[in-house]
Amino acid sequence: MPSSKKTLEYLYGLERLGIKKGLGRIIALARALDSPHLSLPCVHVAGTNGKGSTAAMLASILTEAGYKTGLYTSPHLIKFNERIQVDGKPVGDKDLARYVVKIKKTIEKSGRFAARPTFFEFTTAAAFLHFAAKKTDIAVIETGMGGRWDATNIISPLVSVITNVALDHTEILGSTLEKIALEKAGIIKRGAPVVTAEDKPEALAAIIKAAKEKWAPVYRLGREFNVKAIKRKADSSLRSEGRRGAFDYRGISFGLKGLKTPLLGPHQAKNAACALAAIELLREKGWNIPDAAIWAGLKNVRWPCRVEVLRKRPLVIVDAAHNPAGAATLKAALQGFRFEKLTLALGILADKDIEGILRELAPLAHTLILTAPQNSRGATTGTLLKMTDAAPVRLMLISSVARACAVALEGAGTEDAVCVAGSVYTAGEAKAYFAQRHFPTRKFVHAINP
Repeated sequence: MPSSKKTLEYLYGLERLGIKKGLGRIIALARALDSPHLSLPCVHVAGTNGKGSTAAMLASILTEAGYKTGLYTSPHLIKFNERIQVDGKPVGDKDLARYVVKIKKTIEKSGRFAARPTFFEFTTAAAFLHFAAKKTDIAVIETGMGGRWDATNIISPLVSVITNVALDHTEILGSTLEKIALEKAGIIKRGAPVVTAEDKPEALAAIIKAAKEKWAPVYRLGREFNVKAIKRKADSSLRSEGRRGAFDYRGISFGLKGLKTPLLGPHQAKNAACALAAIELLREKGWNIPDAAIWAGLKNVRWPCRVEVLRKRPLVIVDAAHNPAGAATLKAALQGFRFEKLTLALGILADKDIEGILRELAPLAHTLILTAPQNSRGATTGTLLKMTDAAPVRLMLISSVARACAVALEGAGTEDAVCVAGSVYTAGEAKAYFAQRHFPTRKFVHAINP
């Protein structure tokens, strides 16, 4: 059995194959593995932003209802194993290594593969093997990108969820909201109901059109189900203005008031509403999910680096916003906190809309730190600098996320705030750094206008 290090080296080595459209490879691989996904009841979740939070809420509620629940998401924050979970527990190193060996041998022995499966196809197959091995009752499956050609799209879900549509991965999914919506609507299966929070006319029209072609009923936030955020008294410990995830839900067949989730930001009420609408539809199909499980699932859900508060004085927030729509959501959440000065550390991938992200977030900062995650797709600090139009009081370039965190924290007063964002990889590195409480020196810092 290979070591954990060798397992990951092999998996990451598959990334050089890139992203390839088409389901032929994953279909062939799944069949060669005796189709572990076919007997697995699923909920399929797609969307530009919010799909991870929605999936996490769904899984948490189903676990609280007593079902052994799988959760497949991507990318991970700190450790690869986070992508594949059962009842909140990531897949173990030994299990993961065993699945990798099995899949690798299956590919080598089978003559069905004209082209090798990609990294994401390989990991999706590993997730299905894990859920089958653990005899999960149901799994919540998040798409990696888009939907139509996503490797997860070989499942037949009980319910499909499309949280929203925004411009992201345009080089692959298309340059308009309509085209991207059609890609995401590719997860819709014949007769299986669809839940969505999308309200932009061109995107919603594309989703409805795709659903009609599959005879799939559509349930829309603001129409068939609704949510209302509750404005609460300020929480002095977080210096928040009532943005702590309390909301009322009026659904398809029932309503609940005063629901709470630890996930911060007004956008989480919409994500929770999508999860609850999907839960209602599962109930209609005979799944026993009591109200108590809904309350407990929302209360106990954990989804790190989504407006996650890591420290209170100074206020330290880490967020995985990685596109302009996500940056706008983070901006709205930050405006719900009370602080004097904001130090903003941004590390963004080169293939993202860097200018759009900077446009949303940079004007909020007193000090703007441009940094770069270790991921090979990360934009250099020089690239970020060229695209920065805002003129904060201080602008700094720092060679790593960990050092950016150290400098930001050292320069913040107790009434100030530090926010690290720009990509999932940046957020993961920041969370790991703050967990270690390690403070590098300043010698790696290059100040532009101190």
